[in-house]
Amino acid sequence: MKTIDDVKIFNFRSFKESDGVLVPIESGYDIPFKIERVFYVFNVNNQNDRGKHSHYKTKQILICLNGEIDVIVDDGNKRKTITINDKFTGIFIPEMIWDEQIYKTEDSLLMVLCDTHYDIEDYIEDYDTFKKLKQ
Repeated sequence: MKTIDDVKIFNFRSFKESDGVLVPIESGYDIPFKIERVFYVFNVNNQNDRGKHSHYKTKQILICLNGEIDVIVDDGNKRKTITINDKFTGIFIPEMIWDEQIYKTEDSLLMVLCDTHYDIEDYIEDYDTFKKLKQ
């Protein structure tokens, strides 16, 4: 069963040159899965609508490309908050970990890398149901 200890921080490689900075992210090298879906979230106005779910099978990496975001991760027993606010750090959230995002600044931009395509059946959106599944 996945726990808070399975949530990992990734520090991505970066290459700074006179004409800019390159941060490569490669499946199987920089992250532990093949990327099947990428999406990003911004202009968040209603904090109650972001995150607040778990997945039966999807693994994700969350990267804050701009601003600052608190990511709350929860395994049904323990909960912790991780702040992301740079382009070189990602949070790995495995399947069956509840997560929520709190956008701390208006210009916050979150990019998410996933190992599955979108499937509504993969989502657990009720915290009580999630807790029962974790017992």
